[in-house]
Amino acid sequence: MRKILLSFISVIAFVIVIVPKASATVPKASALVPPPLGGGGLPIAFISDAHVQDVVGHPELVRSQEVQVQSTRLFNENYFALCAALDDCGKRGVKLVVMPGDLTDNGQIVNQECVRDILNRYGKKYGMSFFVCFGNHDPSRPFGSDNTGSDFLAPDGSRRTITSIPSSLSATAPSASTLVSPPLGAGGLPFRGATIEEQTLCYRDFGFYPQKKYRYWATPYSSYTFDNYSFKKASKEASMKNRQYLINDTLKALDASYVVEPVDGIWLLALDGSVYFPKGMKDGKMEYNGSELGYNNLLAGRKHLVDWVKVITTEAKKRGKTLITFCHYPLVDFNDGASEYIARSWGPTKFDLHRSPNADVTKALMDAGVQLHFGGHMHVNDTGVKADGEHTLVNIQCPSPALYVPAYKLLTIKSAQRFSVETITLDDVPGFDSLFPLYQKEYDYDVAHGKQPIWSIEALQSKTYKEFCDWQFRDLTRVRFIPRDIPAKLREKMSSGIGFEIMLDLYRLRYAGQLANSDSDSDGDSYITKERIARYREFFEKEKASTDDKEYIEQIESLEGMFDCFLNEEPCINFDIDFTSPEPVKALK
Repeated sequence: MRKILLSFISVIAFVIVIVPKASATVPKASALVPPPLGGGGLPIAFISDAHVQDVVGHPELVRSQEVQVQSTRLFNENYFALCAALDDCGKRGVKLVVMPGDLTDNGQIVNQECVRDILNRYGKKYGMSFFVCFGNHDPSRPFGSDNTGSDFLAPDGSRRTITSIPSSLSATAPSASTLVSPPLGAGGLPFRGATIEEQTLCYRDFGFYPQKKYRYWATPYSSYTFDNYSFKKASKEASMKNRQYLINDTLKALDASYVVEPVDGIWLLALDGSVYFPKGMKDGKMEYNGSELGYNNLLAGRKHLVDWVKVITTEAKKRGKTLITFCHYPLVDFNDGASEYIARSWGPTKFDLHRSPNADVTKALMDAGVQLHFGGHMHVNDTGVKADGEHTLVNIQCPSPALYVPAYKLLTIKSAQRFSVETITLDDVPGFDSLFPLYQKEYDYDVAHGKQPIWSIEALQSKTYKEFCDWQFRDLTRVRFIPRDIPAKLREKMSSGIGFEIMLDLYRLRYAGQLANSDSDSDGDSYITKERIARYREFFEKEKASTDDKEYIEQIESLEGMFDCFLNEEPCINFDIDFTSPEPVKALK
């Protein structure tokens, strides 16, 4: 902590350039345990949406607590959370770690270099191999992007701007609170967002390129087969010029998809599901729609990827390989059946409904042979099962280490058709509180300048990382979720008292799944008990009986329906998967 604070104090100039350089049933990340099944199964960790910002190497990148409580992820503590998750993996004997996208805050070069260094360090420390794919934050645009943020903390708790756009400074009198990152070629680690090509090269050792230790590696554009594979052939064809697809008639972008056999019999299929569509010129540059819709643009923008998936699943089955597919984006609806209620009463964009995969995309990849799929993007802990009589798909949504409840997934392969999944919560994260003194300065600065902070100062009393994430989530629900999501009539009842408790628990269930059912506060008191749910149902019945307002009654009924859906979801903490069974997912007692 002292090192970080001294670094902050050393940043005394205001105009500078960035210089180079759970419950009792849920396993706790602080526990020292042997590999699952006593070493009898192969464990693979899935850590998604780390969203790392290099607050250690570049403490000027620390963002305000004010902005953290308005975001569906933390920004600053993520560095420490990722390191804690990897240390936990190392203690468990995990050698294969998959990261399904959004490794960085927003694809900034300074942050991707930080992630690369972390993975290299842990690779050496524990003998781990990493396999990553891109998310909508890395990169946020195919050919790079400028970044500007105005909510970074100065040492005195005030705010300042960091930008990669020199023109944002006044030519005659630059703002005294603005930091400008250097352009490429000028040295330093730019704040600019990297291109797909730059990120692929940065993470080249983490699955994007072949390695001699791999048994097999290929892309959608490889001309060789499994039978005549060689590292030499793969290396030759791995060139980026050979791995491009047309965005439109003239523009090409890199396709970062790959399949790899890191150990005998296991194929990891990484799908680059990001699709970018041009939307016109601005200031002489082509602008692109981002890829936050994920798979929903896949059939229109990358149909070739679905065709390749069919080839890989067929080959894996033919050769007796266990195939595990991962992508940043979900492949099955992640709202546990609540989407109908949400769309009917709240609107088609609430609860990220527009990010839920379309039925035709799910069917296309199911028909292509995908059975077990890991996704991220939504920061939710969820299991989705889709069956059509011919195919069965299990989609596992990985929670983020940067949001309530912070966790990662641990898959153990028992056979080609049988797996077990554990959800490992991150309670104890060394260094998570090292920025608390600066947040206190932020709070004091705002109060002194007549501004009432929107976040709870009690968060700075947190004893564990999970407790800190819970405080952030409480504030997030109050300052963002309720004002933005809830219809006006319902919002009047849900902003305080039991109404706020109901909405907070609804969002807890939505994001943390069954982890929320078993969660408790710092005193050990459970949050979502049977008694609490019974009290909520009494509230719903009382509200429906108290009015003739049909619209309000429908909103209450929808809210109750959402609770029922989230309370009766598929097992999503510790469970077995057996594709030979008509009910493939069963909770572990």
